[in-house]
Amino acid sequence: MIESKSKNVVWWIGVKNDDHMEKYGNYEYFEYSRKTWEYWCKRNDVLLVPFEVPVEKDLMKFRINWQKALFVFDELEKREINYDQICLVDSSFMVKWDCPNFFDLTERKFTAWRDMDNMRWIYESIIGYKDFFKKNADLKIFDIQKYVNSGFIVFNKSHKEFFKSFKEFYYDNVEEFMLLQDKLVKRGTEQTPLNYWLQIKNIDVNTSLPLPFKLTHMHRKELFNYNWQLNEDKTPFFIKYGYNWCFNGIPKDQRNEIMKQTWEFVKSMYADNSEKLLNIVNNVSNKEEAKYTTSKKFKKDLIKYFKGKKESKYKNMTAIELGCCQGDSTIIYSNLFKKVIAVDKDEWNIDQATKKCAKANNTEFIKKDIYAEEWEFEHADVIIIDAGHTYDLVSIDIDRTLKYFDNPIIVIDDYGNPNMNIKKAIVEKIESGILKIDKFIGEDNGFKTAGGWVMNDREGVILVKG
Repeated sequence: MIESKSKNVVWWIGVKNDDHMEKYGNYEYFEYSRKTWEYWCKRNDVLLVPFEVPVEKDLMKFRINWQKALFVFDELEKREINYDQICLVDSSFMVKWDCPNFFDLTERKFTAWRDMDNMRWIYESIIGYKDFFKKNADLKIFDIQKYVNSGFIVFNKSHKEFFKSFKEFYYDNVEEFMLLQDKLVKRGTEQTPLNYWLQIKNIDVNTSLPLPFKLTHMHRKELFNYNWQLNEDKTPFFIKYGYNWCFNGIPKDQRNEIMKQTWEFVKSMYADNSEKLLNIVNNVSNKEEAKYTTSKKFKKDLIKYFKGKKESKYKNMTAIELGCCQGDSTIIYSNLFKKVIAVDKDEWNIDQATKKCAKANNTEFIKKDIYAEEWEFEHADVIIIDAGHTYDLVSIDIDRTLKYFDNPIIVIDDYGNPNMNIKKAIVEKIESGILKIDKFIGEDNGFKTAGGWVMNDREGVILVKG
């Protein structure tokens, strides 16, 4: 594949060694890792390049952990990929759906994280290789405080010569490396030699990636636990607070099952966004069967409006939902905007909405009576007015919204409710020239709701300043 424009690349390691199929559970966990990285790469305009066929066929002499580092540049050039930065990542990693783009954090340096999780393993590995590197590379001092993990590293074209020299060094000493790995060190393969080589070649390593990017040995840190005090939210800590989940240190016969359980818990977040949103619409309460929410069509029309051709115009906006009720629409808004502030005066409603949006980390809930308390909101671009469903209260909400926020987009439900005169409140604002209807949304005249009343006009409207 020829790329006319250089792209950042994820070099994903997925080679299956036939001799170890049973030991690694047929490598089923590769599937779960790959799905997360495919989604993340597509979302961030990054090229996923799987390494699945070994270059050297002798996997005892050239183990996969060695090959992933030795041949990365050779393989990218062989495939005619015009690369920029490269992230080498093992298949024991799963990346969170909304993980920030770490390529923006590298300062264009060799980037890795300090590895101090298993100090005995690291120390014994360093000592095991010490005499070899002292003899063959004339290394005087190795600084253990600079030791990094090699399962997730980022580098670029400026490091090509470094990797080339590392490959040449391995080929020159392959028999001794094999002997050390099998008879003396018995602690890993390429990670410690790569660390020696980084220090020998005096490579400037950026180790400033924030903690959420480097979740290793998660079982030791109790990251599989959750806030049991918050019984409504059983999201494990590593999913809730981490970006890059490494399932290392776990017995190999258990890795498949743990990564499978993780995937089953989060897989809905990796669906195509339009498909995911439609699935959400079909799985939350709708006006067809519940009184206090909007219809399926209302929700789908919102998706179409805010996810259409001008999606980029809206995706970085903040929305405030005045009257979130039980969160059936809030979960939709959380997938349309960068941040959602959901407000309701009823504590039970807030609790229910919080549960529905447990996996949405861009949603803030505020318990407030917007008619009895002062408005203290941050800047917002979209205001959903869905609190008091009467002529007087909607009129008040519109006036306060226009006074408090600068040029907001306003979404209002129950425009066609014949019992509440909400339409009258809106029409008066339109006739005064302060607002205009940009789009009608939701069900049409004649739609019968779960409350038993029938609409006499469209269900909702999207308004902008006149």
